[in-house]
Amino acid sequence: MPDLRWIEGPVHCTDLVDGTGKVFGYVGPCAAGTRGYVVQSGSEWPPRPAAFTDHSAAATARVWVEAEVAARAFRPVRILREEGTLAS
Repeated sequence: MPDLRWIEGPVHCTDLVDGTGKVFGYVGPCAAGTRGYVVQSGSEWPPRPAAFTDHSAAATARVWVEAEVAARAFRPVRILREEGTLAS
């Protein structure tokens, strides 16, 4: 079960990454507020394109990214919060 966590990314973004630093999704600013992105996984078959949606707040965009990444995952994922604590 991969453990994912949010880290500060480039250009005002936050990235959802695993222990190796692989990015699964990210949240960044856009004209409408905040946009959540889910990165296409090279291991998905059939491959699904990257996805995004706009949100009024970064917190809701992060929740959407977490849900989309979990829905695409072959194995269950855990989202770690600050200092290694699990998301509730």
